Amino acid sequence: MKACADAHDGVTRLVREGLRFDKYLVATSCRSCRDPLCMVGCPVGAIRRRGSMEIIIEDWCVGCGLCVRNCPYGNLNLHPFAVDVPDPAQPTRMIAGTKNKATGCDLCMEHDEPSCVYACPHDAAHRVEPLTFFGGMFATKPSKPTGSTEATSK
Repeated sequence: MKACADAHDGVTRLVREGLRFDKYLVATSCRSCRDPLCMVGCPVGAIRRRGSMEIIIEDWCVGCGLCVRNCPYGNLNLHPFAVDVPDPAQPTRMIAGTKNKATGCDLCMEHDEPSCVYACPHDAAHRVEPLTFFGGMFATKPSKPTGSTEATSK
């Protein structure tokens, strides 16, 4: 998680929860849904698609949390970030403050590989093709032939 935070302004995007298959935890990342509910209703248009169809959250996110509530997979979170804000007592002066922004794991698309995979000291984190890696767990068993349910009459 430190590698993730180091790659993303000190905030981890990795959610170490998810589906478990056998001894494997499948950490969640953005699924870039075909019809993404997270993009519906953003008041400032900060969540959008890139040309490659991946979903990104721009820096102008106002932290309203609508996308977080709309994501059916729980892959988005709100995190506080340090920002300069106008001083209420003296509006022309800026002071340190915080602002919430939505974030989500995008598998470090801006890097060659996910930071968590690259930095894992135990070689326990891997990026895999799910159908290939887990294929044996989902193999279908041959079905037993059943008798005909059709009635015959003469």
